[in-house]
Amino acid sequence: MTDDTVRDRLLILRCQARDESAFEQLVERWEPRLYYYLRRITRSETDVLDILQETWLAVFKSIRNLQDPAKFPAWLYRLARNQASNWFRKEERLARIENAEVHEDSAPASDSCFAAETADLVHRLLDGLPLPYREVMTLYFLEGFSLKEIADVIEIPEGTVKSRLHYAKNKLREALEETN
Repeated sequence: MTDDTVRDRLLILRCQARDESAFEQLVERWEPRLYYYLRRITRSETDVLDILQETWLAVFKSIRNLQDPAKFPAWLYRLARNQASNWFRKEERLARIENAEVHEDSAPASDSCFAAETADLVHRLLDGLPLPYREVMTLYFLEGFSLKEIADVIEIPEGTVKSRLHYAKNKLREALEETN
């Protein structure tokens, strides 16, 4: 068990006892990673920040229900994913209402050009994947989650996670070959 893992578990136990300082430390430790995850599944910076706020509020309200502090990462990402799903549903409803009132069709977004830098290229290619594939790629390769943890976060079978990873890797490989 690493020092970070022990520190996280102690912070979680303190948070469950409603220690505000511990909660602030937990947010400081996990928010950058959570932000990155949400940024991969949400295109709008403003939406990401709103979803992060909603996620931390949900964490604060329900952390006492977390029985095993070792499962905190998967639990946190599942909360964030649920908050993002709720946000998308709300935004979709608002968009339908606005479109019904204004009667305007929005123009499709243009394809972005790929930068020469490899990291930027990979992120852009990831952004081009459909959300289910982009999400598993982010959790697996960029967050280091196991297949089981991803299945727990997204609430799908492990076999589906494997299938999505396989599809996403092939699509990224094809896209990389096209850019070369």
